[in-house]
Formats: sequence, C-alpha cells, structure tokens
Amino acid sequence: MESKVNYSIVGLFVVLLLGASALTAWWLYNGGSSRQYSPYLVYASDSVSGLNSDSRVYYHGVDVGYVDEIRIDRDNPDNIRIRLLIDQTVPIRADTSAQLQPQGVTGLSVLNLKGGSADDDLPAAPDACCPVIPYEPSLFSKLEGGLNDTMVRLVAVSERIDRLLSEENLQAVERTATNLDQLTGTLAEERETLRSLLKNASRTAENTAELTENGERLLARADGTMDSLDQAIGKFSATMDTVDETADRVATAAEVTVGFSQAGERAADEISRQTLPDISLLIRDLRDLSRRLSDFTSTLDDDPSRAIFGGDQRAPGPGETSR
Repeated sequence: MESKVNYSIVGLFVVLLLGASALTAWWLYNGGSSRQYSPYLVYASDSVSGLNSDSRVYYHGVDVGYVDEIRIDRDNPDNIRIRLLIDQTVPIRADTSAQLQPQGVTGLSVLNLKGGSADDDLPAAPDACCPVIPYEPSLFSKLEGGLNDTMVRLVAVSERIDRLLSEENLQAVERTATNLDQLTGTLAEERETLRSLLKNASRTAENTAELTENGERLLARADGTMDSLDQAIGKFSATMDTVDETADRVATAAEVTVGFSQAGERAADEISRQTLPDISLLIRDLRDLSRRLSDFTSTLDDDPSRAIFGGDQRAPGPGETSR
C-alpha cells in the first residue's frame, strides 16, 4: 500500500520546530527577557575564586546582568580583568563600586554592585573600551589579609620570645637575681650606715635650703643695688646732657668771641692803614711847630724887638753897624 505522507509538510514542521528551539535557547540565554546590556570593566586586586563566566551581577541584591569574561590583565598581572554586561536601564553612578560576594557554602561567588547616590554617571575611562567600575575587596579578602598580617606578626613575636628565653639570657637573668640577692643582704648589713647617711642627707638638704634663702636675700639686695645703679646712671645721663648743653653754649660763645676778635683785627688793620699815617704826619708837624716856637722864643729872648719888627732884618749897609 502506497504511503500518502506529505514530505513538504513534514519538512516545514521540522524547520519551524528548529526555529522555535533556537528562539527558546536564545531567550533562555538572555535570561528569559529581551533586555539590552552595556559593557563595563572591573579590575579585581584579590582572588576571584568562585567567580566564573555567566556568574550573575547584582545591584543591591537585584539581578542586573552577568559576567561576560574573566582574564588576567596584560598591563598589570596583579589585577584580574572582569568584563560585565549590565542592563542599560540600571543607573551606574560615579560612586558605584563592585565587590565579590560568596554564595553560601557552594563555593561560587557573584559580583555585587553598591553605591549610586551620586548625581553624575560613571564616566568612560580614556584608555579603556568602556567605563571602569571601581573594585572594593570583599570582607573575606580583608579578613584573609588581616589574618596573614597577624600570622606574620605572631611569627615575629614568637621569634623574639625564643631569642629572649635563650639559654644565655636565662643564665644572665639568674646571675642578675643572684647579684640582687647579694645586694639585698649587703643593704641589710649596712642598715645603720644607711640611716646615718640619710640623716646627713637630711641635714645637707636643710643647709641647702638655708643657703637658698640666703641666696634669695642676696639676690634681692643685688636687685636693689641694681635699681640704685640704674637711678645713678639715669642722673649721670641727665648731668651729661646738661654738660653737653653747656658745652654747646660755650662753643657758641667761643664762636661769638672769635667773631669779635676777627672784627677787632679788621678794625686794627683799618686804623693801621688809614689813621696811623695821618697821626704820624700830625705828630711830625707838631714837632716842627714846637721846634719853631722854641726858636722864636729863643729869638725873643735875645732880641725882643723882633716881635715888633719881625724876624727878617735888612743887612747893615756900608758904615752901619748891626744892632
């Protein structure tokens, strides 16, 4: 009997079934929704054990995306480069940070985003393909780092305690205890001597106190003496000021005297140049007049008539005699 199956319909059904299967797989791969994702980068500085590709990304506990790629940073091998795909509708702010968070006891981890109170969006890094979300070490990483530091410090303390409690140090401590025991016995034997020393020290302290009081009194007297000296210096300064003023006045009087002396010298020079020659001529004329008067007086004594006839007489003629 010939089969009446239509292979065209069967082929179409198979194609539709394969298409529906592909769409279902794609829908399941994208989380059962048609959300659009934006890429972000996270550089982890500690171990990301338990984090895998396709691990979920949560924002305050809400699923917002997944981990797309995990690899070691080529530029800095100490960092782990994690590429995230996050829903475009989720606001990633400038203060948003990523932190690794374990999932119970399964050993798996997810990335949890927190923050987001800033007003500005997360800017894109200039040397990266997409914005970089700052990474914050997880609590377990911090505890692990603190435990490692604590263990290192405990090891160092243990080594120091071992060196402190070495055989040589124990012997030194034993010798020190022996010496202290001997010293204590010696102090007990010299108890009376120590008492006398303490009494002497007490008297010495009292004498020192008396000396201190005497020194304070001497200092007080010295202060009074210094005050008197300051007053004397002040009076001496005032006297010196008076002397300076007197010296200035004397200097002024000397200048005036020098001026008078110079004026007198100029007057004497003027008298010498003008008055003395006239006086000399007058004295010479007086001398000449005195001499003439003396001759006239002598002539009158010899011949009184000359006072009437004059002093010039005609010479006697022939046969005449002079009188």
